[in-house]
Amino acid sequence: MNQINKIFKIKKPIVGMLHLTYLEGQHFKGIDFVVNKALKDIHALQDGGLNGILIENWKEFSVGEFVSPETSKNLTEVVVKLSKSIKVPFGINVLNNDYKVAFSVAKSAGASFIELDVFVDKVKSDFQNNTAAIETPFIINPKPHEIWEYAKSIGAEKIPLFCFVHPKHYIMLEEGKTIEESTKQAIKNGASAVLVTKATGFAPTIDLIKRTKKTANDIPVGIGSGFSAENAKEILPFVDFAVVGTSIKIDNKTDNPVDIEKVKALMTVVKSYRT
Repeated sequence: MNQINKIFKIKKPIVGMLHLTYLEGQHFKGIDFVVNKALKDIHALQDGGLNGILIENWKEFSVGEFVSPETSKNLTEVVVKLSKSIKVPFGINVLNNDYKVAFSVAKSAGASFIELDVFVDKVKSDFQNNTAAIETPFIINPKPHEIWEYAKSIGAEKIPLFCFVHPKHYIMLEEGKTIEESTKQAIKNGASAVLVTKATGFAPTIDLIKRTKKTANDIPVGIGSGFSAENAKEILPFVDFAVVGTSIKIDNKTDNPVDIEKVKALMTVVKSYRT
């Protein structure tokens, strides 16, 4: 049984993004504010019928892979508190690509998986929302063995890792590297699932998804951007799961709260496809 089936126990699970607000800096309003704001989205995601939640430090303005000690501390505290209200399997993604904090928080809070934007592809940042990183672009040259060595060092190596291939928000630096090569490399290095993406709010092509799925064989392939009630029936035949964020927000804006009616509308389409 693959990890998607094992974790979610349902055909083609849909995972909703939980975008956390500021965790440090002048806009940080304290742990309770972050938690209470997130709880409203959690209730909308769960009551709307989504099968899982992916928690992300969306308002992140660090440059480079790793977050500050303050963000790490605050994120851990927030997620541990939120976990008490989460009734579905949940995962952790720590922007920009902090695998250390992701594994640590996942272990502390009892998360079912972590997600990494960058796992096997050498990339340069090309962000639209992180103003600091826009001014100071950075390169990530991931070393999967170091990621797993760290996970093992804290006893978190059994937590499944989902990853993007040819990730959004980045420019590929390995000229000519195909999605097939990235997918094979990710699976060889222990990814439990891979995600295909384009840009926040925009779906990758069906052809790109098909190519990834063909290469992945039995490893689950998901869509990581642009999934919506409008394109769900078109995309679902070719993916094993989907992560959804922008299309279930008020006015389709990533920074806005989750719209429970949009969640319900999406899940109505998904359920009709499953039957």
